[in-house]
Amino acid sequence: MNKSRFSMLLLEPDINFKSKSWTYEKDVQKKIFAEGLEIYCSDDSAVSHIYLSFQSTKERDKLYNILETLPNVSLERVHIEEMTLQWQNGIVSNYDYLAYLNCLADRSKNDLTQYPVFPWVVADYISESLNMNDVETFRDLSKPMGALNSDRLEKLLERYNEMCDPKFLFGSHYSAPGLVLFYLVRKYPQYMLCLQNGRFDHPDRMFNSVKDVYNNCLRNMSDFKELVPEFYDTSTKGDFLVNMYDIDFGERHDGTKVHSVSLPPWAMSPEDFVNKLRLALESEYVSRHLHLWIDLIFGYKQRGEEAVKAYNVFHHVCYEGSVDLESIYDMNDRHALEVQIMEFGQVPKQLFTRPHVRKVITIPSPLKPVYEYKIECNNEIKLHKGGVTCVLRDAGRIVSVGKDGVLKVYDVGLCKQIRSVIFSTTPLSSCVIVDRNVVAVGAWDNEIYLYDVEYGRIIESFRAHDDSVSCLLWLEKERYLVSGGWDCVVRVWANVGKVGQALKGLKAEFDHDGKITTLSYRHRNFELDILAGTTDGEVYIWKFRTKDLLHKVKIHSQALYGVCFLSEDRVVTAGENGDLIVTDLNVLHSVFKKRVCSGIHSLCCDGGNIVWLGADSRLLQWNMDTVTCLQDHPAHDGIISSIYFDMKTQTLITASADKSVKIWELTKTS
Repeated sequence: MNKSRFSMLLLEPDINFKSKSWTYEKDVQKKIFAEGLEIYCSDDSAVSHIYLSFQSTKERDKLYNILETLPNVSLERVHIEEMTLQWQNGIVSNYDYLAYLNCLADRSKNDLTQYPVFPWVVADYISESLNMNDVETFRDLSKPMGALNSDRLEKLLERYNEMCDPKFLFGSHYSAPGLVLFYLVRKYPQYMLCLQNGRFDHPDRMFNSVKDVYNNCLRNMSDFKELVPEFYDTSTKGDFLVNMYDIDFGERHDGTKVHSVSLPPWAMSPEDFVNKLRLALESEYVSRHLHLWIDLIFGYKQRGEEAVKAYNVFHHVCYEGSVDLESIYDMNDRHALEVQIMEFGQVPKQLFTRPHVRKVITIPSPLKPVYEYKIECNNEIKLHKGGVTCVLRDAGRIVSVGKDGVLKVYDVGLCKQIRSVIFSTTPLSSCVIVDRNVVAVGAWDNEIYLYDVEYGRIIESFRAHDDSVSCLLWLEKERYLVSGGWDCVVRVWANVGKVGQALKGLKAEFDHDGKITTLSYRHRNFELDILAGTTDGEVYIWKFRTKDLLHKVKIHSQALYGVCFLSEDRVVTAGENGDLIVTDLNVLHSVFKKRVCSGIHSLCCDGGNIVWLGADSRLLQWNMDTVTCLQDHPAHDGIISSIYFDMKTQTLITASADKSVKIWELTKTS
């Protein structure tokens, strides 16, 4: 449902054709100033769409609340974070995402005062062909229309600085009933007649040429309009540009009759024009910069100090909440304000208070899988006397450690245990392969142990932290061992495997506010960054070369138990409270959040779009491109504490507090 703040519905008059002109049979001044409630029904409903009008917000909200309680009515709730992430991943097009944001911001094609607003994206209306690879083809989406021309902006700022509060930079809006019908007069002439007392606009002021309108929006001191969705809607084939009813709109000053809209040279027809604009809207350039326009129209640059900095300030009555019409009892005063709001235009409801995330532009790579998996358990191993805390696979061997202080090595081919060694009287927390046949093990006794599986002996052990070692990470390229501990410190070790050299090979240590729960890394711009998640729900990003803290982001309200990179600048994290969160490191805030269970204690990624979660005792498979749960398996009798994906054998290994390890065979399904 879409609850419009303030709407104007036009009652369509009776209209007859007479000698290629329009005439009226009755009064056209019929308007309803009202609150609106828009309802979109499911595909199998007898009625696809309903738009209801009310005289007050109270009446509208009363019906809305009643509808929510009806047993046969269910509201489909698509969370904005989910849609934003799908747009980022390229699942949702730029057109569909803008349509969604408009709907969410109370914009509707059934309300001329709050009609959906779309951006001008093309700036070239004179070339014979439209070059999508040339930056000059496109409009600067970081600026509002009124700020694109620096000379005009300078004059507007002079007037702005001389004003008393509340100041405004632009004396007209980017979307208003008259502006919408300016574009759509050929398709909906009856509405323009209704709006303008039975007359069309002067022929020279009509929408006659795309090039002229764009140039006017750049130069005119009172024209800052954006576009309507029809400019990008390929399904209508550009019919709004054609004088389909052969109406006599009059003659321009040069004697030419007003007919269909004059198109730029690169457009062969109205359909071709709209198709090419749609291609431009979905182009790489627009995809890289569309978030900047969203900031202006729906986001944090819409109002306040950020709007002032962005030269994006309109008359105060057009902003939501600036005028309380319910408190104005003088009907003349109220009507005057209503007319002003209607005719001036309304700023969309603000959807974002922080910078909007960028769309991810990816080059298809065979190294990044884009398929999904069918999962089937083909082996269960029970070797430990306590809960299994960490597991990995190395070719045909499964290595696991547990709370019993024991490391176990299981040969998958022989179906039997081949190694069992007690490292400590305290639990073991983690294990990684650091070299051929060598395993590094972290323990609650603050030690890191190096164990040679081939010879069945401990090569070395050293005190790595002042409290329990909680997690380990091996960087193959640099040959560094990274360790995290309950002492809130991350340390990076070199010379691992050289007897007696590990402590001498300490390369870096990073201090944190909370205990370290998980580690990850990325290579970007030939630099190594190390990530650490903590019990405070924070993620720290350290630049290894300079030892500088790049970012510190509070993501979860409780302990964080897994972090994986989905792309260079986006991470997915799992929390103790069951939250699955995707965070964009460019803007340092979350773009998707979902509570999937009561608690998540393990997370694993296939290096592409698939993520597995240990949701208590269940194993969930998520596609993070579409942000949908693909599979939900009852996997263990206890909490899943560790998940390991082995690309070579296409298997998934899970370990649990129920003392078992399971091997899952993966089959690509798409």
